[in-house]
Amino acid sequence: MAEFNPLVFCIPFIAGFIGWFTNWIAVKAMLYPVRFVGIPPVLGWQGVVPKNTEELTVNFSQLIRDKLLDVEKLFSEISHDDSEQVKRVVEEVSQEIVHEFSTNLAPESWARARDKLRGYINDLVRRNVRRVTDEILERMSREASDFIDVDAIVRQAMVEDRALLGCVMVEIAGPEFKFIERSGLWFGGLFGVLQMFVWIAYPAGWVLPAAGFVVGYVTNWLAMTLIFEPRQPKQIGPVRVQGAFIKRQREVAGKFADVIAERVLTGDNLIRHLTEGPSREPVMEILEDQVETSMKEYERDAMVGMLVSKDKLAEGKQELLDRVRNADMAQSGALHAFANQSDRIRTQLQDSLNELDAEEFGGVLRPVFQKDEWKLVLAGGVIGAGIGALQVIFLFGGF
Repeated sequence: MAEFNPLVFCIPFIAGFIGWFTNWIAVKAMLYPVRFVGIPPVLGWQGVVPKNTEELTVNFSQLIRDKLLDVEKLFSEISHDDSEQVKRVVEEVSQEIVHEFSTNLAPESWARARDKLRGYINDLVRRNVRRVTDEILERMSREASDFIDVDAIVRQAMVEDRALLGCVMVEIAGPEFKFIERSGLWFGGLFGVLQMFVWIAYPAGWVLPAAGFVVGYVTNWLAMTLIFEPRQPKQIGPVRVQGAFIKRQREVAGKFADVIAERVLTGDNLIRHLTEGPSREPVMEILEDQVETSMKEYERDAMVGMLVSKDKLAEGKQELLDRVRNADMAQSGALHAFANQSDRIRTQLQDSLNELDAEEFGGVLRPVFQKDEWKLVLAGGVIGAGIGALQVIFLFGGF
């Protein structure tokens, strides 16, 4: 009979380490590295999420567009009545127009005008600018769904920054990543106890590598599965079981809403969407229409007529239209007042996520975890087999 080797008691601890280490590797391999490292296309690795950003972002962005964010509702309920930003825009634009009257359109008449007439023009300009600004914002809010493509904004933001989707995942699924790592330790330790008895009964050289493969493979698979399954709560004896991610729906909803509002659907990203590509033309049309409306107000006013000739006003209108067409739309104060809706976006996303049923909520992240999941699980098995082989060599005298 072979002499009993007390090192056999190390097997459960090593199996626990295998479970933890392979799961830790799986988590890191999902997110990192952001860029391919190695010799393309075969020898090397790129994180599953950054590598498949285009494909994963399609599901992610469609979920936000179809299930979580109602653009028409979001912008139709905006009130700019007491907005400090709108007041600032009105004041700045009013000063520019009054300056145009005094220096370009009618410098001599303005210099001779009485204070009462100047005050009247100042008040007229401010009322007109406020009305036009309100009309621009109201029309953009009413027609927002025609030129705001949430799907495109989300995809563009995440494709340009391949680390962003991973950051979103870490922010909203941090506890699940920790669960994957820690569960590997406990599952691995339990499998290790069984592995130990098998080795005592049958100490063949292949047993520990094979068991290591099973531990690495199964602990990875179990951890990823238990995050999302079961979707609906199940009572198993005295224990109520549900997917770890699904149980945190309310907490996840708040974090998801925060990170999307602050990192993805930001005011800057919305502004860029409105001023570049297909959205630029409809937005420009709204701005030009309101310039036309604004200038008609001055053309009809008798007091303005005392200062500026019709020909000069027509010339000023054309210059203003040219300026609007050639200006950097991203600097438009009215557009910024329209686009800076992070608080409303956050609220609507959070409310919508809380209203999803368990099946739909599980779909928020499950496709991301499933992508190339088999590679991560298999890699866990291979690493486990390697560590098992090292046990045979260094603890039990080799094969």
